[in-house]
Amino acid sequence: MFDLDPAAPNVMPARYRQVSVASVPSLSPDDLVARFTGREAYHRTRFVIARLDGGPERGALVELARDGSDDLFSEAMAARVLASADECAYVRDDSLDPGVGSHLARAAARCPDHRCVVVEGRYRHVSFLLNADPIRVTVLDVVPPEPSKLSDQVARVLDTAEDLPPITVSERIVDSRSLVAEAGSQPSEGLIVPCRGGGIEIEGVSVSHLDERPSFAGSTLLGCERSQQIHRWFYGTDPPRTIDWCPRRLMDAAGGSGDGSGLVLSRCCMLEEGLERHGDTAMVPWGATLDEVRNALHSLAGSGDGTWTPT
Repeated sequence: MFDLDPAAPNVMPARYRQVSVASVPSLSPDDLVARFTGREAYHRTRFVIARLDGGPERGALVELARDGSDDLFSEAMAARVLASADECAYVRDDSLDPGVGSHLARAAARCPDHRCVVVEGRYRHVSFLLNADPIRVTVLDVVPPEPSKLSDQVARVLDTAEDLPPITVSERIVDSRSLVAEAGSQPSEGLIVPCRGGGIEIEGVSVSHLDERPSFAGSTLLGCERSQQIHRWFYGTDPPRTIDWCPRRLMDAAGGSGDGSGLVLSRCCMLEEGLERHGDTAMVPWGATLDEVRNALHSLAGSGDGTWTPT
């Protein structure tokens, strides 16, 4: 009669219309089962957020078993409590869209001691996330320019991604200027960087820009394999010294993301379009579109350390 596993991770409704809100005189699990079993409900309603009538903002999560009738309203064949009032946290926040899994995960992070978070958010819509176990992705990027474009794109995608599971993001942002300092001696004859648009300035160091094809390329290139290729094209030789900022190399040096999260999203200018998957890492082009970032997140979510249980 009920096919949903109450212990499954990341249980959330696929659509708002599956969720109804009802005021009840008691949040006792036995009382809730008795109240909703046999009670008429709209044919799309599968879950009820039961709230205490006239009481504090508390609720319990109830699932209804339906008979598959096409009638507009029909009686619930059975009811069961998926999360009691003690297991539910109620969050009211207009900045959260309850239809977006990552927004629900954000709310659940505020309530780590509760199995279920009920969110009343944007548009006054109400939804829930049961057994929150969001997929964790580390964004690895290099700056400047600042802020990190890839981190910003990920945030923008997740802000509207109704078709992605709950995802939380951590960042590993590498400042390329720190790589120069870590390399030891300052470049005595100047530093050449890929383009002026990067906005790289280092006190006491003369900086030229490869995209402007300077007559003298300096002694040190701060860049990656593509920058080395361009340098060879312009000057017929490799730069005397290269400080490599390639995210691929940074990942290899750190043994992955460097924080133990497993799943990593980064970017590479050697990739012209689309995405590449290598184990737990997804790479998008340096100038990735939002669609490419979205596809990479979909790819990573399919192999995440948690699963999604949309109803």
